[in-house]
Amino acid sequence: MVRNGKSNKNPLRVSRVVDVPLREVSGICLRRGRNGRMFLIAVGDRVAKVAWFSLSHNDRARIDWHKRSISKLSGSELPKHDPQIEAVCADAAGRVLLLQETPPRVELIDLETLRAVSSIDLVIEGRSEIARAWSDPKGSRGEGVVLLPGGHLSAIGPKQT
Repeated sequence: MVRNGKSNKNPLRVSRVVDVPLREVSGICLRRGRNGRMFLIAVGDRVAKVAWFSLSHNDRARIDWHKRSISKLSGSELPKHDPQIEAVCADAAGRVLLLQETPPRVELIDLETLRAVSSIDLVIEGRSEIARAWSDPKGSRGEGVVLLPGGHLSAIGPKQT
């Protein structure tokens, strides 16, 4: 493979293709369980469900998907249908953060206790271009999210033109 005029001796290769048991997957992440085991987590924005499986060192191992409705979790404010979940990430404690585009907010879920731990409305105040775009009901809001040190997060929105 040649990219930018340079030869890449270690190109990326597809090692496995996996069907996710969700409609319209909008986000995936890795999560470490309390026992140290790694899981791949997927969410979609059509229905409020999360799907996950435990990673194996063997690329050919059988995948045992688990699914859970998140709208039924204690403390969750997510609607059952069309929750507009755009992204997912996990913290060091193994909890899962879900970014909801409309309304713009995040919900922190503990999959082991099956409850929503916290919910935060995402607001951009002021009259800047991004604040106006964020508050536009026809606009797009959060499309990605990253957890940062100290309990902070960064929600990524679309580029403004």
